[in-house]
Amino acid sequence: MEYSSRFIESYVHNNGIGVLVELGISDSVAVRSEAFGRLAKDLALQIAAMAPASVEELLEHPFVKDPGITVSQQITRTADELREKIGVLRFVRWVADSGDSLQPEPPRSPALIYRLGNAR
Repeated sequence: MEYSSRFIESYVHNNGIGVLVELGISDSVAVRSEAFGRLAKDLALQIAAMAPASVEELLEHPFVKDPGITVSQQITRTADELREKIGVLRFVRWVADSGDSLQPEPPRSPALIYRLGNAR
């Protein structure tokens, strides 16, 4: 699915876990809404807390703030409220002091850093 706008939210938990999550939305005006901002922050918090391995796994997790629904259902609720299409495009999660070699490293390429910085 194509989205006309993309949005990146960040979250750092106790200076030890960092998350960037990229969301797609059908209208850039909705990005300024309280509901979208709350969803973006909640998704970044969810990724920090649950450490999903993929977007698909994230969407299937119980939503941290309401375990009676999945993350996918919460996204659908917010999308319906805003009358927009919203999707999680990708995310990255870093853990400081982790000996786990499977953790992704921060982007090093200036082109990638530039692209991420100008995504809004």
